[in-house]
Amino acid sequence: MSGPAPTSAPFSASVNGFRFANRWPHVPPLRFRLGGPVPIELAVGDAANGLCGGMAFAALDLWFAGIPAPSQPEPPVEGTPEFQYLVRRQLDSFELGVGPARFYLLGAPWRSATSRSAEVLRRELPRIRRELEAGRPVALGLVHAVSANPATLIQDHQVVASGLEAGPDTDSLSLRIYDPNLPGDDSVRLIVGRDLSGLLALSYSGGPPVVAFFRQGYRPRDPLAWR
Repeated sequence: MSGPAPTSAPFSASVNGFRFANRWPHVPPLRFRLGGPVPIELAVGDAANGLCGGMAFAALDLWFAGIPAPSQPEPPVEGTPEFQYLVRRQLDSFELGVGPARFYLLGAPWRSATSRSAEVLRRELPRIRRELEAGRPVALGLVHAVSANPATLIQDHQVVASGLEAGPDTDSLSLRIYDPNLPGDDSVRLIVGRDLSGLLALSYSGGPPVVAFFRQGYRPRDPLAWR
């Protein structure tokens, strides 16, 4: 399924990404208050683990809505509408559990390099290319961790692919990336190629090595918090 119609100006990290980085204090993104004779408040999660998915989805929301990215250099604080919006979009980026499952299965240590390569090169990359060539940025999941331990999923990352270029080699492609960890940096690239065996070879300039990536099921929402 194709995404919404693109706006007139291409997405770029320096213009459409948030000015603040994906660095958060140790505060719970979610709080629940249970009623009763003695009300109880439950705190869930830790924002210090990152809200990269929420930032990627929210940046896309703003772009598709034609709303300029906020100019604030510091991240919104807990309890503000902006913070809650990022948390909501972080939850949306989990895709009802499909997102974490895809991170886990693509990074599973029992997954063969041939199988991982086939999924990225034959399934994911063609879909991503179609969107980018149509002028639509794409939310990506970057798989960093290869582990059977689900706790290592916090090492994985979510970004926005904003464009496509020829790679340094004749048979490689370079994806322009907005990385929430690197605000304003238009130089971040994910280079997709093949090694001498014909298997997937990735080079990521924005952080740790990437072993696989996939297109996330982004759906736009109206970013009321920034209107």
